[in-house]
Amino acid sequence: MNWFYNLTVKRFKDRFSNTTSNEEGSANLEKGKRLFLSNQFQEALLHLDNAINSGFDNDAYVIRGNCLQKLDYHYHAIEDFDKAIEIDPLQFSIYYNRAVSKKAILDFTGQIEDLHNAIYYYKKNSNIENHFLKTFETDLLAAKMNIEGLQQNMHEVRKAASLEIKSLIKDSLYLIKKVRLRNAKSYDKN
Repeated sequence: MNWFYNLTVKRFKDRFSNTTSNEEGSANLEKGKRLFLSNQFQEALLHLDNAINSGFDNDAYVIRGNCLQKLDYHYHAIEDFDKAIEIDPLQFSIYYNRAVSKKAILDFTGQIEDLHNAIYYYKKNSNIENHFLKTFETDLLAAKMNIEGLQQNMHEVRKAASLEIKSLIKDSLYLIKKVRLRNAKSYDKN
């Protein structure tokens, strides 16, 4: 039990009493953001790793996930997006980013599920532009075509899974329509 106590004390001290570490972590996060925006992904990863080690979790995981995605390390990007979703499960853009990586690894079911979640949480935000809806719709329709193409090539496709995926696509497209209608009504009122 002594090892557990020592570990807990060490983590507590690292998190709360070391302000230089927090300043350093913040500086690494900002430097990682700047490097990411200037397309210097490898260099950004180093600073984002340091920021995460200093306790700057959510923003760093999202940006690091995007860096990994740009470098075609999609499995690692998905892991970072998973961690970011654990921290902030209501952020639609994280689900969308993870959907992009799932598409890259040909996980179309996961892609559709993440797109559905992105649309659902997007719908909860009233102050976001409509251009995301067109992107969601385009990605859903492309995923639907990919899945239909895979099903034609496979002989033993489980129909239940296929129907579930098609139903999720249909529900997601319906959510997009609802958001568009809501936004159109709010514009008419103004």
